[in-house]
Amino acid sequence: MAQLDVTELDFDNIKANLRLFLEGQEEFSDYNFEGSGLNILLEILAYNTHYNGMLAHMLANENFIDTAIKRESVVSIAKALGYTPRSRRGAVAKVNLTVVPPTSYTSTTLQIDRDVPFSTTVDGATYKFYPLDTTTVNATTAGGAGPYFLYGTSVLPTAGNKGYFYPVYLTETAAQTANTAGTGATTYTFTEYPGKSFYIPKNNISEGVETLGTTTSQSSGVTIDSGLTYGMYTGQTADSATETQFNFSSLAIKEGLRVENKFVVSQAALSGPFVVPNKAIDTSTLRVRVQESASESTTITYTKSDKILDIKADSKVYFVEEGADGLYQIRFGDDVLGKQLKAGNIVLIDYINSNATLSNNAKTFTMGTTLAGSGETITLKTASKAFGGAYKETIDEIRYNAPKHNASRDRAVTSADYESLILASNENIQSCSVWGGEKNDPPIYGKVFISLNPVVGSIITESDKDNIKTSIIDPKTPVAIIPEFVDPEFTHIGLDINLSYDPKLTALSKGELEAEVNGAVINYFNSDLNKLNKSFYNTRLHDAIKARSESIITIGITNKLQKRIKPDLAVSKNYTVMFNQKLQPRELTSTYFDIKVGSVIHKVTLVDVPGSTVVPPTYSGTGVVNAIALDGTKVAEVGTIDYDSGKITIPAIIVNALYGTETHLRINAVTQRDVRDITTQALVRTSDTSTAAVVAKPSRNVVLTLDDSVLDATINTKLGLKISATPEVEEI
Repeated sequence: MAQLDVTELDFDNIKANLRLFLEGQEEFSDYNFEGSGLNILLEILAYNTHYNGMLAHMLANENFIDTAIKRESVVSIAKALGYTPRSRRGAVAKVNLTVVPPTSYTSTTLQIDRDVPFSTTVDGATYKFYPLDTTTVNATTAGGAGPYFLYGTSVLPTAGNKGYFYPVYLTETAAQTANTAGTGATTYTFTEYPGKSFYIPKNNISEGVETLGTTTSQSSGVTIDSGLTYGMYTGQTADSATETQFNFSSLAIKEGLRVENKFVVSQAALSGPFVVPNKAIDTSTLRVRVQESASESTTITYTKSDKILDIKADSKVYFVEEGADGLYQIRFGDDVLGKQLKAGNIVLIDYINSNATLSNNAKTFTMGTTLAGSGETITLKTASKAFGGAYKETIDEIRYNAPKHNASRDRAVTSADYESLILASNENIQSCSVWGGEKNDPPIYGKVFISLNPVVGSIITESDKDNIKTSIIDPKTPVAIIPEFVDPEFTHIGLDINLSYDPKLTALSKGELEAEVNGAVINYFNSDLNKLNKSFYNTRLHDAIKARSESIITIGITNKLQKRIKPDLAVSKNYTVMFNQKLQPRELTSTYFDIKVGSVIHKVTLVDVPGSTVVPPTYSGTGVVNAIALDGTKVAEVGTIDYDSGKITIPAIIVNALYGTETHLRINAVTQRDVRDITTQALVRTSDTSTAAVVAKPSRNVVLTLDDSVLDATINTKLGLKISATPEVEEI
């Protein structure tokens, strides 16, 4: 007797198996299975079997987060793992807001409400931003420092030349640089003092007031404007002046439109759910309040809870979850886990509806609302442009994040726990690195070290770090573990790429092919690097370049490294630079800078001189770092270099000045010939000095990024990325 093959789910195969089975039965030995009657019956049976088989497979797949296709299935499984998918996120910007109140304003505090709108325009569209919360600041007093006198740099200060002098009062101490324009003169650049008032004698007759950041031309030809450089002369006298102002520093504002929904609690749904009727909601902005009844005006604010361990029966908390329809739901307690509502209570839910990514990178904001009344002066300056706007978490993102969230169990014990919790709660953090103190170099027990790399265009402030510590780490970490934040350290990778190609195999010109390779390099760094704990792999870049054109025959890549340090000018300081790679001797260079040796200032660059034991092929050992003048003469021996670990030590050096527009001293090195990959692990010497071996140790705050330097002979910089394509010519 023929047997049915029950493993087949394809319609045609099912039909063929059914026919084969029937042909094997004596009752159907002389039947024509091509006839319309039996053929239709077989097709119905095959269709029904195929349909039920596929349905069974689909149902089975929807039970597992790795294979589920429908969003509601993935969300449901994530819910069982204690994970709530992220909603849309509005972009966040930070602004510095200075308010000089009118004389009629007498309060010593000033408040900006969470409903005060800010506006910006991106690609012709206007977007609203709102403060994350109501913020109150105390009054400060500005002015009184000085007096100084402002004059145009084209006009030399002379005794009695008061027509060109403008008295200026500043609270801050500005950096001073010697100015040879006149005796007693210094140079100030006013770029960091928004809202400060200048008391200016106009035309030597009447006194007026100008605010930094506005442009006002004086009859004397001097223009008051932010960012311009003027001489400051202290040889005259003027009356002191002060003013009251309110400063909102790094005020966080979030994009979207504020919305409020109202629900009346029924006896049938004391715990909810209350469905928020907006798919564009940013759940991080939720504020939930409960009003006793319509006749009551007071409200009680409930807090969002993600866990149940510390919830009591009377805890005023609410829970958020995504429903099967994609809308978010608000649920309350049941008098066991959280306080249950009563019939007739009114639930007030307000939040921001976000435009996701559309307002990212917004950097100019306006505010049309007065805070201190008519006559106030408002100065608004962007501290960091808008970032972090994102669409709702996708199915694939839920698949990736939910198991990791479940693994941490809402506690911070392992480094992976810390990273998962920090990244899940901060949109402005691109990558995070966490390591225990026992893995630090040197070991520091009882601490956990955290390094945060912000998204492009964002900054991580001290208040951001404090919030991470108090709201995320402290409640979920074992006692006696002290978190310490470590700023990321950037290593800039320069590349000399030389390639040969067959022009017969491509329609691209030499320049076009080089542009293609440039694009491959940029994409590699954007996708594989620019984050903490990511290493540079020569083979991956090689493959990415080769994939751009089949005409490419050979690819040669030379690695160059650059570290950038911000020196304290005119101050004796120790500097340590860690390249964490084996370095090639006699390849150390730097941008030009002034060094003070004794009482003499020299314009120098850094070079290395290897010791007598540093010989090929290993080039193992140490050398000295010299400051060399432009004529090649040695000015001073300023430090040491370890070619094995890539460590440069410069003790007690006085950097007097940098050149051009540079704010950092750039130190350049080249890896040894056998170093193809650039690791983010620190290299240190072992105790075995006979072999001069080096081993990798954790250095987890390093970010590898592309060196974007351009040729600049005035400061001694070279091209960070150099690509040269050479066509292969047939031999005759």
